[in-house]
Amino acid sequence: MVEFKPMKDFNEFMELSQRCYPGMKLNSKEEKERYTEHREKMNAKENIRTIGLYEHEKLAGGYIEYDYVANVYGTAVKAAGIGTVAVDLVNKKQGHAKRLIQKFLLDARSNGRPLAQLYPFQPSFYKKMGFGLGPKLETYRFHPSQLPTVENGLKGVVLGEGDEEEVSRCYHQWSRQTHGACDKPEYEFAFLKKEDHHAIGVRENGVLTGYVNFQFEQQPGDHFLQNDLIVRNFISTSVKAYRSLLAILHNQKDQVRSILFPTFDEGFSMVLDDPTHTDADIIFGIYHKTSEAGRGLMYRIIDVDRFRDEVKDHSFGTETVRIGWTIHDSLLEETYEAVWQFDNGRPQKTDQPADVNLSLGIGEFSSLMMGCLTLRDLVYRGSVEEQDREAFRTALDLFSQPTKPESWSFF
Repeated sequence: MVEFKPMKDFNEFMELSQRCYPGMKLNSKEEKERYTEHREKMNAKENIRTIGLYEHEKLAGGYIEYDYVANVYGTAVKAAGIGTVAVDLVNKKQGHAKRLIQKFLLDARSNGRPLAQLYPFQPSFYKKMGFGLGPKLETYRFHPSQLPTVENGLKGVVLGEGDEEEVSRCYHQWSRQTHGACDKPEYEFAFLKKEDHHAIGVRENGVLTGYVNFQFEQQPGDHFLQNDLIVRNFISTSVKAYRSLLAILHNQKDQVRSILFPTFDEGFSMVLDDPTHTDADIIFGIYHKTSEAGRGLMYRIIDVDRFRDEVKDHSFGTETVRIGWTIHDSLLEETYEAVWQFDNGRPQKTDQPADVNLSLGIGEFSSLMMGCLTLRDLVYRGSVEEQDREAFRTALDLFSQPTKPESWSFF
């Protein structure tokens, strides 16, 4: 007999996590106790629940679910996140992973959350479960002197414990302006209390309008004067704050060997005076390496109609066309069929016949709706069949210049 129950025994969950995620290095009594206490503490948060899958009363797998509010094209949309998905070693290949994800998705839908998010241990695994790839993140590594010189920048102030409320206000001002960003609960600003983290902010007219959070790291064999600066958070709500924070990083050129800078901004290399990576590698002929890139966050729309209603005021483009969708969901064994009228890019459901019909999987549809790819990308991939008709070309134009999401929420 298989059943789901809220987790009560977090020592049991710790043992499961140790076996499924050896990289957590829960190898000592102290580390095991620390992790168990941490999971118990986090499970008490209002937006977090730990769910166990039990087979004959024995824990066989589990996951942690998170409630979020995400900015989706300017609308606050209830979203669900899932993390620490685990199936015990002796219980693999029995369909338990599928059961865990199905349970999570159906619970999120019943709780009025049309959008699900996760960070995959392997993207291809979750693509098969109907999750679509999210935004591309790039990490740049450069010497501080490669940042531009900024005249008349704002003065930096050190932030720490006691500044959580002000930093939270600044972050949420940014998140309200940014598609894909999620609200952050208080515990996500715990970096302000950590001894190995540093934070510097800038204020305009007494209001915090940007902050950078970072750590110092050394490589094996480094002496005490060799340090790399690793940016963990870089948030700004104005151009002046953005440039002032860059100036603060630039000014570390006499003390810092390199800066690791993560960003979703595809044009960031143009901000640097010298965009070349500290590796100084040449790629594909004579192209200078500027960054490393990857994809992590994945999206899955759980309730298509509700999602459409949430984004009804967003214009995906300027085109007007009726699209008939056929969206396949093999995991939940569902097929969604409906015609959407796009008026100047804004969607609404209609009973009128479609100008063009598109058939695709729920993962590709989710990536398309969240702005992570274009419709033409799906044609090249073979996920959508090319059609020689004007309405199809109009649909291609409609989804040709997406607003790409940014998210700094990790779970």
